[in-house]
Amino acid sequence: MIRFCLLLALLLPVTGYAHYIPEDAQLEVSASVVATWRSSSLVDEYEFWQIPGTMMGGHAWPQEKGVSVDEAMVSLGSRINERVFGVIEIGSHGGGDDHSDEVELQHAYLGYVCCDATGPWVLEAGKMSAVFSPSLSSHAADRWISDTPLVNDVFFGRDFHDEGVRFWWHETAGLSAGVELWRGKAFPATDTGDTNWDIFASYRWQGERLSLSGGGWFYRASASSRADHRYGGTHTHTPVAPPGVTATPFPDTRFTGDTDIAGLHGALRYNPQPHWQWGVEAELMQMDMDGILHDSTGREASVDSDQFGGWVQPYVQWRRHIVGLRGEWLTTDNHLVGAAAPVLATDSGLANPEDHDPERYTAFWHWQWRDNLALRTEVTEDRTLPESDLRWSVGVVWSGRLWPATSGSSAGHQH
Repeated sequence: MIRFCLLLALLLPVTGYAHYIPEDAQLEVSASVVATWRSSSLVDEYEFWQIPGTMMGGHAWPQEKGVSVDEAMVSLGSRINERVFGVIEIGSHGGGDDHSDEVELQHAYLGYVCCDATGPWVLEAGKMSAVFSPSLSSHAADRWISDTPLVNDVFFGRDFHDEGVRFWWHETAGLSAGVELWRGKAFPATDTGDTNWDIFASYRWQGERLSLSGGGWFYRASASSRADHRYGGTHTHTPVAPPGVTATPFPDTRFTGDTDIAGLHGALRYNPQPHWQWGVEAELMQMDMDGILHDSTGREASVDSDQFGGWVQPYVQWRRHIVGLRGEWLTTDNHLVGAAAPVLATDSGLANPEDHDPERYTAFWHWQWRDNLALRTEVTEDRTLPESDLRWSVGVVWSGRLWPATSGSSAGHQH
């Protein structure tokens, strides 16, 4: 915890929130499609992606060889009147074979804006993404790198869409602060009837050539019999391999207890000349998980897990070209007590006999070829598993407004 606080103190800058409030009464329709070719798969077809020392879930699917559609989104928003607005978003996320074409309603919420003299204050309710972490609320089209940050995969199952209420002071003189209350349908929570909540704050400052921003947040979730729905739970995954190939059934181990996650995110940008920019972005998270591991045979063990991770991303931009590097890391410290602790630790993924600390390094080139069309190339040294993987990626990102039509670019880096 001391190391976490010291590192947080070094990261006062932060990026702005990727949050959308419609501008006027006219219906606004936007869409995005992200496709990527990758040179190799992170795990074999009949294996599970389970990072040692972690208990994963949500939509954290492993990257696969070949061409995949990482994301396809359609968003609609409009001002119902001067104070009330509505947003609907439908999309699909790339993933494993069982869910690669799954389309879901990701956003459907109403908002109310008031109190311009002291705010504005914004109240929103419905199905939404959390705004406490810019990287967590961003889409694949907003990122310069195709891979989601490792800490988002492990701590939140890659993305966050839940039913809830948000009340916040919205970007007033560069300051945002608020609270969110959630039903508990997003990993790492379950709908237990208890309130899941978070608090957040951020500040942005813009100078003539230098801009910086900074913020932090705290999230609390409760879970009852939480499963890894990628392979277990209601989406039980029983692979059937061809003759001569081994396929191991997934051990469905559940977690019941509380999860606390704290974080800080930051960014700094400097423009030495009109067509040049250099900067750095970073995010840190620490998770504390306290509860019970159990399975269908009645075995139980108490678990106390402390995990810490983050990423840092320096870059240089010249006109429409961006070249950069992202480094990521994760450490785990898990303590299980009980007669069944060794078995449940292995089945759940919390066991880490080799004391492996996952890391990942990605060098990237992002080219905004046209206003709404970008190309990107990446080389990734993936050490999330004990055996490292080196892969190349080439991707295309289309993002733009469909209605009303605009001549300028609507795509942008929002996280």
